[in-house]
Amino acid sequence: MYDQRRVVRAPLALGLMVALVISALSACSGVGGQEQANKPRHLPEGSYPIALHPGEYRSEEFESSFSFHVGKGWENNRLETSDKLGISRGGEGDPVLVFRNVQEVYVYDKTGSPKEVVKAPRDMVGWFQHHPYLDTERPKPATVGGVKGVQFDFVVSEDFPSNDITLFRYTDGSTGDLGKEYKFRAIILKDVEGKTVTISIGAHANVFDEFLPKAQKVLDSVKWTGS
Repeated sequence: MYDQRRVVRAPLALGLMVALVISALSACSGVGGQEQANKPRHLPEGSYPIALHPGEYRSEEFESSFSFHVGKGWENNRLETSDKLGISRGGEGDPVLVFRNVQEVYVYDKTGSPKEVVKAPRDMVGWFQHHPYLDTERPKPATVGGVKGVQFDFVVSEDFPSNDITLFRYTDGSTGDLGKEYKFRAIILKDVEGKTVTISIGAHANVFDEFLPKAQKVLDSVKWTGS
């Protein structure tokens, strides 16, 4: 009888152990799957613009690296590179939010023609403030992701002979162009992991004030993540 009881108990104990192992593996898989689902995604690439699902995203190429959160209505509107990352709302007024690690800027002569492309200055605030064809407001303190800097609104000067002005050249050969019918806010952070990051909020002047809080909500979610 003793041997018979042992024979009965062993399968029961083995079955209970297997059930516990399966349960534990399922729990771990569920936690891991949840963590993977909550992990920030890279911006999708393809035929731009590309609609973004609400959630958290992180930079892949841009220097310095960071993450941010978007709600409904945002799009990825350009190829991310080491010196630019831009998203937009689409629709009326072409509202955009662009992060720049500016490497090269255009210099203009007195006729309003681009004279040359030069290395971006260390003092980007001064560059904006003293640009001959930008009308800028006085800088005010600003903070993004815990990094302090300054911000100011600006427009393309009416003295500029063309409707659009080209300010930046990116590493992929594309350019940063601004139009006279638009209004912009520049936020310049001088020390993000040792780099100067220039953030631009831009939209047609008629919708700029409406777009500004939407862009600010994204900026409030920014976390500089390092290498």
